[in-house]
Amino acid sequence: MARRPALTTLALAALAAAAIVVAVLVVGSPAASSAQERTATVERGVIQSTASGSGNLEPANQADVDFATSGEITHIYVKEGQHVSEDEILAKVDPAAANVALAQAEADLQSAQDALDQANEAASTTTTTATTAQSSGSNGASDSSGSGSGSTMTVAAAQANVESAQLSVQSAEKAVAATTLRAPMAGTVTAIDGSVGQTVSGGSSSSSSSSSSSTGSNGASVAGGLGGGSASSSSSGASGGSSFITLAQVSRFKMEVSLSESDIGSVKVGQPATVTVNAASGEQFAARVTDIGVLSSSSSSGSSSSAVSYPVTLSLDQTAKRLKAGMSATADIVTSEVTGLAVPSQALSGSTVTVQAADGTQTTRRVQTGVVGDATTQVVSGLKVGDKVVVRSTAAALGGALGGSDQADSAIRSRLGGGGLGGGLGGGGGFVGGGPGGLRGAAGGGGRTP
Repeated sequence: MARRPALTTLALAALAAAAIVVAVLVVGSPAASSAQERTATVERGVIQSTASGSGNLEPANQADVDFATSGEITHIYVKEGQHVSEDEILAKVDPAAANVALAQAEADLQSAQDALDQANEAASTTTTTATTAQSSGSNGASDSSGSGSGSTMTVAAAQANVESAQLSVQSAEKAVAATTLRAPMAGTVTAIDGSVGQTVSGGSSSSSSSSSSSTGSNGASVAGGLGGGSASSSSSGASGGSSFITLAQVSRFKMEVSLSESDIGSVKVGQPATVTVNAASGEQFAARVTDIGVLSSSSSSGSSSSAVSYPVTLSLDQTAKRLKAGMSATADIVTSEVTGLAVPSQALSGSTVTVQAADGTQTTRRVQTGVVGDATTQVVSGLKVGDKVVVRSTAAALGGALGGSDQADSAIRSRLGGGGLGGGLGGGGGFVGGGPGGLRGAAGGGGRTP
């Protein structure tokens, strides 16, 4: 029974040690109190305000190239990873059907031209007959006038047939040219969805329709390069919507980031930016804003509220060989920038700052501020270069408290011996579970057993 008072005494001692630790951490030592403040010297510099977003690098320019006509693939002249020049031949399909269609269109045009010639001759003969008959009597003039009117309608119809046949020939010529697929731009072949022997069905898209309006062999070749919005295969069943060949300019990059509705108002096309590529050891590259999305996109996080963001596209002005499409990156867009007197933003309390003199005395001074940057704020008036301002921050106070707790912990260790702070806290945890745990913690902290 004599052992119980000793156990109680040890438990109370452990509880007192834990209370001392908590008091040191909360109140802080004299070193902690002094560490809650620091001074910063007013200097002239650049104050920047930025808007940040993350995304992935993309090729600066990319083209999905498809055949604009149907046929069996007979040749593929490129492979993935190969660099091609603009208008270079990429592939061909069998031109037999297109050549037959062109020959038929040319024959129809010739027939229409012959019919027009005949109509013109008939009209000329009818006009001569009508003139002769007019001199012999009114009835003959009336009959010949009716015949002349019929001949004129025949010439108009024949002329329309000729023009229609000419359009058919032009379309057939483009179809023949479209059997040769050409590169619409210089770039690197990044994907080929097809092989020799497969059959492609030509598609149409906005790009093919705009390019097919041009005439001549060059216009036809470009139509073949840009024509078609889809590619399919009769043997392997290529996935719908995929292009036959994809070209990309992999030496230049762009990226798209999403900015919040609070940031998007300060972003303008042409603003400079810094892109930090994570996979390139955090290397930074100069960029600029090239496009700002008009429509927003919202994302919900399981609640009724949703975050609204806007897409912003940036083009990198610099590049490096190690950069690859798809790499993750972060962009810091400079939305405002000015050169002037700068102080840490944490030194400001509204429109006032605390200035510390050489003798340590502190006075409050009213200032006029300008651009508010990410870490510093421009001071327009109220301060001069060399002034020292007092910075008070939660981070500084926390750092001071943690710094002071190291000294307190050393003092506790010297008093308790051995484990000190760790044993004391361990014992404190044991009190919740019961007396024996607390006693073991106290024994561990003091390095002694009762």
